Amino acid sequence: MPFLSLATFHWICGVLTAPFGVLSFFMSNPEKVKFVEDKVAIPLPKRVLGFCSQFAHLTIVSHELTSGYFVWAILRDHGVLQAPLDTSNTYFELYFVVAVSVALFVAFVFWASALIDPALMAPVDVMFPAEYRLTPELKQHLLFGAMFGPSDPDPRCSWQTPFRLFMQYIHTLCPLLLVVDMALGDHPLNKSSLEINATVGFAYSYLAWNFFCWWLLRTPPYPLQKRFFELGIPWAVFAYAVLTIFALSMCAYSRWIRAVSGWLGVSVLAAAVSWASTGLWPWKGAVARFQGLDPAVLQHGWSSGDKPAFFEKEEEEDQSKQKIG
Repeated sequence: MPFLSLATFHWICGVLTAPFGVLSFFMSNPEKVKFVEDKVAIPLPKRVLGFCSQFAHLTIVSHELTSGYFVWAILRDHGVLQAPLDTSNTYFELYFVVAVSVALFVAFVFWASALIDPALMAPVDVMFPAEYRLTPELKQHLLFGAMFGPSDPDPRCSWQTPFRLFMQYIHTLCPLLLVVDMALGDHPLNKSSLEINATVGFAYSYLAWNFFCWWLLRTPPYPLQKRFFELGIPWAVFAYAVLTIFALSMCAYSRWIRAVSGWLGVSVLAAAVSWASTGLWPWKGAVARFQGLDPAVLQHGWSSGDKPAFFEKEEEEDQSKQKIG
C-alpha cells in the first residue's frame, strides 16, 4: 500500500493551489502588469483592465490551469464528475498534458531568464520607481537578492523574502506538483498528434491574448518581450518560434515520463527546476559575477560596500537631462 494515495495527493495539491487561483481574480500580486489608465488603447472599466494586466502573464494562466486540474481531479476521485465515456477521459488527459507542458515551460523559462538577468522577468522600473532615486547597481543587487537570496539586512529590504518565496511557490512548487502527479497517477497516452495539437493550440491562443493585452495596456507583460522586439521583428519572430518549439519539447518530455521513465524523469525535472531556483547553489556567487554583481555585497548587504545607494541630487538632474535629450 503506497504511503500517499493519489486522492490524498490531489487534495493536498488542491489546497496548495486553488486558493491562490481564486484570489488571482480579485487581488493584485507581483505578477501584475502596471499600466496607466489614461494611456490604454480602449477606456475599459478598471476591473476589466486589471484582469487583463493580471492574466497577461503566462505564469498566472498556468497557475489557473494547475489549480483547475487538481480541482477536476478531486471531483473525479470522489465520483462527482464521472467519465463513463472514453472521450471524457481523453479531454481530461489532454487538459493535463497542456497544463503540465505549460507549467514546465513557465518554470524553465522563468528561472533560466532570471539566471541570465532577473530584469528579464521582473520590471525594474515598476519595482523601483524613479522617485526612489536608487542607483542602477543597487537595483541589480536588490533584484538578484529578491530572486535568489539572501535578503539584504537593511529593514527596508524585508520585502525581498516574501517576494522570493512567492516566486518559488508560483514558478517551482506548483509546476512540480503536476510533475509528481505524472509519476503517482496513471496518465495514459493519447495520440501524439492530439497532444501536440492541443499544446500548439493553447500556445497560439495565449500569444494572441498576450499581444492583445500588450496592445490594450500599452506595456509589455514581460520585460523579456520588450527585449525581443527591441532587437527587431525578425529576431522577435525567431525568438517566439524557439519558445514554441521548447513548449513542444516539454510536451514530448511529459510523454516520455508517462511512457518510460516515471520517477526517474520526474526526479531529473524536479532537481533541475529546484536547483535553478536557488541560483545554482553552491555556484550562486559565480552567477552573481556573471551578472556583474559583487557576491560579497550580496552576502553582507549593500551598506557593507563603498558605493552610494542613492543618486545625488545633481547626478539625478543630469540623468533626467540625458533622458530628455
